[in-house]
Amino acid sequence: MALLAAGALAACSAAAPADEAQPERTTSGAAPPSSAATGSRAPTATAPAALKIHRFTTHTLSFRYPAEWSVGAEVVPMGVQGVQRETATVRDPSGRVVLSVFVNWSPQDVGTAVTRAVLDAEAIPGLGSAAVSPGYYAFYAETAEGSGAVSYAMTITPGRPVDGPGQSRGGPSDAVVRIGDQYAVAADVSPEIMQFPHPVDARTWLASEEAQKLKTILLSLTVF
Repeated sequence: MALLAAGALAACSAAAPADEAQPERTTSGAAPPSSAATGSRAPTATAPAALKIHRFTTHTLSFRYPAEWSVGAEVVPMGVQGVQRETATVRDPSGRVVLSVFVNWSPQDVGTAVTRAVLDAEAIPGLGSAAVSPGYYAFYAETAEGSGAVSYAMTITPGRPVDGPGQSRGGPSDAVVRIGDQYAVAADVSPEIMQFPHPVDARTWLASEEAQKLKTILLSLTVF
């Protein structure tokens, strides 16, 4: 079941315009990964030397990203009580899409029966009390029931994701972070990046400079 839009949410007033550069997951046949071992610590996000800020034009949301990367924005009216959906697409210096942040919609397929193993998760300070449930950055693997296919996602979730049986992306209610009764936010690292032949490859990537830059962006999401 594809989660398309938070249509019932009312649009909030337009945010201040950006004063700087304007701006899924895949399957693997590898054995199911395990969650981070008790007592071990996942890599901590390292802030890039220089950052720019992207502010959404339709909602009070922003994030910081590496100065050498770029952000493109798209706003689409939804026709529901004036609600608008907005997408910020982040590209690396080569022009490759590495991350998308969505307001008032989400392209993910949700609701499939899976078993999740959380590899890394951390609260997003800038969402704070504005979120209905505390927003978390998360990197996890989900093993589909029946087929055993393994999918990976670096995303944001309402509350810390948990290990064990459940629905993909937590099901329809947990695929987005709701900001009061005003709007909903979702985010995903590019599915082309989320391809790992084996769980050890996912853990190795998590420690890479690219992964830490993407983690830093998600942790910088802020309601202003």
